[in-house]
Amino acid sequence: MNSFLDIADRQISAPVKVRQRANERRAQERVDKEVIERSRLMRAWLQWQQRQLDDALVGPYGRHITALLAFLKELSLEREAELVGFVQAIEWQSADADTRFLVMRLIGSAIVELRERAGLVPFDDALPGEPPTVFQQIREMLR
Repeated sequence: MNSFLDIADRQISAPVKVRQRANERRAQERVDKEVIERSRLMRAWLQWQQRQLDDALVGPYGRHITALLAFLKELSLEREAELVGFVQAIEWQSADADTRFLVMRLIGSAIVELRERAGLVPFDDALPGEPPTVFQQIREMLR
């Protein structure tokens, strides 16, 4: 260890060391509580998302969402364009906003996962003047 730190450690009185350790312990407890709270909130959010999906699967668009999930499971970067046709084939405009948002979330998550597995950036929207990406096309269809 550093000899200067050894000398400094010997120079600090015992009561001061006790206060320092107590302060460090309280700071660590605050960090631990924040981590636990974030973890709890993440679990609650994931459970809410799963409940939302479960509710949609038994709803009026359940069979369409089931087909979409099966399609997304087999999706590859080369087949992204087929996704646009798949979404067009189903009349999502008559679905409620929550269902359309769920479909967008499922598609967006699948595209991000594909891109990350391929070593690409997760999001890559087209700039003005460029043709829209698959996600942007689908987003416009589901509005």
